[in-house]
Amino acid sequence: MVATTVPLDLAAARRWALAARAALAEARDQIDALNVFPVPDGDTGSNMFLTVDGALDVLRGRYQAGQAPTTLHDGLALIARGMLLSARGNSGVILSQLSRGLSEAVAAAGPVEQVDPRVLADGFERADSLAWAAVSEPVEGTILSVSRAAARAAGKAAAAPGATVLTVAEAALEAAQEALAETPRQLPVLARAGVVDAGGAGFVVLLRALVAVLGDSIPDAAEQRRWLEGAAPADPSAGPRLQPPEDDGVGDGAYEVMYLLTGSDPGRAEHLRAHLTRLGSSVLVVGGPDQWRVHVHLDEPESAVEAGALAGHLEQVSVTALPGAADHPGRPRVTPGREHGVLACVPGEGLAATFSSAGAEVVRSAPGARASTGLLLSAVLSVAAREVLLLPNDPDTVLAAEAAAREAVREEVRVHVIPSHSVVQGMAALAVYDPGAGAEANVTAMTEAVRATRHGAVARATRDSDTPAGRCREGQPLGLVAGRVEVVADTVPEVARGVLERLCTPGTEIVTLVRGAEADPDELDAVVADLTARLPDLEVVRVDGGQGTYRWLLGAE
Repeated sequence: MVATTVPLDLAAARRWALAARAALAEARDQIDALNVFPVPDGDTGSNMFLTVDGALDVLRGRYQAGQAPTTLHDGLALIARGMLLSARGNSGVILSQLSRGLSEAVAAAGPVEQVDPRVLADGFERADSLAWAAVSEPVEGTILSVSRAAARAAGKAAAAPGATVLTVAEAALEAAQEALAETPRQLPVLARAGVVDAGGAGFVVLLRALVAVLGDSIPDAAEQRRWLEGAAPADPSAGPRLQPPEDDGVGDGAYEVMYLLTGSDPGRAEHLRAHLTRLGSSVLVVGGPDQWRVHVHLDEPESAVEAGALAGHLEQVSVTALPGAADHPGRPRVTPGREHGVLACVPGEGLAATFSSAGAEVVRSAPGARASTGLLLSAVLSVAAREVLLLPNDPDTVLAAEAAAREAVREEVRVHVIPSHSVVQGMAALAVYDPGAGAEANVTAMTEAVRATRHGAVARATRDSDTPAGRCREGQPLGLVAGRVEVVADTVPEVARGVLERLCTPGTEIVTLVRGAEADPDELDAVVADLTARLPDLEVVRVDGGQGTYRWLLGAE
C-alpha cells in the first residue's frame, strides 16, 4: 500500500470525481458485459458513467463561471445533486445515494475543510443506509451487499489506532472486493452466468479511484482492466454498447420549448446556450445574473428540458407543437391546469405514438439510453398537472422514477409511480385510466391492471452462455418471462410460442404483441393462429412498437 496520504479536502474530492469518471469511462463496456442474461439490455456501466459525467458537467459549469464551491460541503453537495439529476437506471440512482451519504456526513461534522477518518467512515455508513432505503425490495448479492461490506470495514478501520483516510478507504476497498467476489454465491443467477454483480463492480471501480487519489497516485487503467477480466465474460466485446441517440435531423424543429431557468449563473447559461445550439435552432438564453428565459426550436423537446434541469431550476415549462410536428408522434404536450395526467417511458417511436394517442405524455427511454432522474423530473413538470401518474415500463427505471417523484414535491407536484416493468403492463394500465376520476382511484385501477398483466419478451443472445433454460449460442433467440430467460430455441416463432404458453392461462382474455424494429410483421402469424384455435375467445392486439432491444414484447391479461 502507498504510504503517502493526501488530505480529503475539496480539491481531493474534485480529483476523486474526475478519476471516477475516467475509471468508469474505461470500465463501462466491461461492466456492461457483466450481464446475467445474454440479452442486449445490460447497461449498468454506461448508466454509472453517465451519472458521474452529468454531475461533473454541473460542477464544470460552476468552475467555468468563476463560481466554484468554496467549501468541502458545498462541493460534495453540488456533486451529489448533480448525480441525482443525472442518475440513469437503478445503479445510477443508488450511486447518487452513495454520493449523498458522504455529503451528509460532512454536513453533520460541521464546517470542516478536510474529511477525517471517522467522518469518511460515517459517510460510507450513511451512504449504505440511503442506498438500502432507496430499494423497495433489497437483495443480497448486489451492489447493496458490496456497499454494506465497505461501510462495516470502514467503521472498523476508522476506530483503529493511527487511522487515516487512506487506511479507511483501503479497508473499504478490500472488503468491497471480497463482497463482490461473494455475489455469485448469494445470487444463483450470477453463478449460472459466471459473473459478479455489475453494480457492485462499478462501486469497486469508484473505491479504487478514491484509494488512488488519497494515495497521491493515478488509477492504473491497465491493472483495472486485468481485474475486471476475472469477472467479465470471456469476450467482453460481445456485451452491449451505449447506443447513440437517433438522428432524425434537426431542421427548424418540430417543437418550441420555453422555460424559466433560475439558480443558474452566466457561465452555466452560456454552456446551456451552446448545448441547445447544437440540438436545435432559434435559441435564446437571455436574462441574468441568476434568472434566464430560455427558448429553442427542436425535434426532441425532452433533450432541452433535461439540459435545463442540469443547469439549474426549471419553472414555467412550455412545449408547443409547431407546423410539421405531426411527423414526430409522441412528443410531450402541455395541457395547463389539469388535476392529473399520465407520463410514460417508451423505447420506440411506434410505442410513443400508441401511448400518446391514448392520452399519455411520453419520454423516450430504452436500454443503453434510459431516462435520467433529471429528464423524468423535467418531463413531469411538462405535463403541467397537479398530480402525475408515471409509468416507468422498465424495472431498471423504477428507482429513477421514484427519485424524480421525491424531487417533484419541491415543485408542489405529486407523482405516483405505477410499478410497470414492461410497456405491455403500461398499456394495460393506460387502458383503465379515467381522466374524469380522481388520481387515487386511477392509481388503484392502474396498479391492479399492471399486476394482472404477465409480460414476456423475445430477444437474441448477445453471447454464448448458460441460462436457466439451458445453454444458448450467440445470436440464438431467447424467450424471457418477467425478465427471466425461460425459453431457448432455434427460431423466433418457437421461442414466442414457448413464452406465450407460459403467459397464457385458460382465463386469459387479451394477448398483446409489440413488434420491434427488426421483427418481420408476419413471423408470429402461425403462433397466433394456433393460440386463438386453443382459446377461441382470445383477443389479440398487435402494436408496431419500433423498439430496438427486444424483437417482440408480449403480454397476457
